[in-house]
Amino acid sequence: MRDLVRQIDRLQRIAVFESAARLGSFTAAAKELGMTQPAVTRQIRSLELSLGAELFRRTANRSELTEIGRRLGDHIAAGFDVIEAGLAEFAEHAATFVLAAHPGIAQQLIVPRIDGLHEALGDLDVRLWLFDRDDEIAAGGFDAAVRVGTGNFAGQSSHLLFHERVVPVAAPAFATQWGLSETSTAHDVYQAPFVHMDDGENPWMTWADWLSEFGITLRRQPGRVLFHNYPMVLQQALAGRGVALGWRTLIDELVDGGALVVVGPEVHSNRGYYVTWPTGEPDAGVQALVAWLSSLT
Repeated sequence: MRDLVRQIDRLQRIAVFESAARLGSFTAAAKELGMTQPAVTRQIRSLELSLGAELFRRTANRSELTEIGRRLGDHIAAGFDVIEAGLAEFAEHAATFVLAAHPGIAQQLIVPRIDGLHEALGDLDVRLWLFDRDDEIAAGGFDAAVRVGTGNFAGQSSHLLFHERVVPVAAPAFATQWGLSETSTAHDVYQAPFVHMDDGENPWMTWADWLSEFGITLRRQPGRVLFHNYPMVLQQALAGRGVALGWRTLIDELVDGGALVVVGPEVHSNRGYYVTWPTGEPDAGVQALVAWLSSLT
């Protein structure tokens, strides 16, 4: 038990004292708190007895803070300021839906349809939190996240949106230059320059993974450029600087619009894209998000 609770068995007395100290009047405090003036007097007298100190110096016409009362009032006012700031922060968060997502998912799937997300979540503000590695969101702080994995996320419930299906893609002019098309083999693709994303410890498919499906071992060439996130990889592919791995659903619009073309076979993995949220039944916001994202895929 905290010393405050042990010493002052009724914390309402703190609120009564704060009001009287701030307003400089027992009568004004009674009016503010919806109490009678004698009730305010009793609460403050009980507080003084608990503390063993006189907080107000009473005269016939008024009550003034003693030095101890003034110092206690300063401490309580500072404490109330901290508590009120915390409550305001909580209230702000309660009206905000924090959605964590990898940059590629955000750029290709969510941001172009952000109006639809706002409509799905109603009056909630949306805060988009971009992360590159899962450890960046391990401490929580989000209402939901869109993540890649096998469905096992510590401390999280999950809903599968779509499985990982990966194809090599390139700008049309680059594909023509290297003689690549949708019917090209993995060996054909391997002859062309690649655009590499820094794989590190990320959960999604890499060029080495994709090539291994066809019995090909990726030989790392010196001088590679590793791009930090998927939007950078797509920018390089669109600029005709190499073949990139393309995740179905994320790159379908670019392919349908002719900005990129598929230049090889599709590979499936046991991973998928999931909506995750803190373990338990999804709240209304998460349910709305899942329904909206499911409608896109």
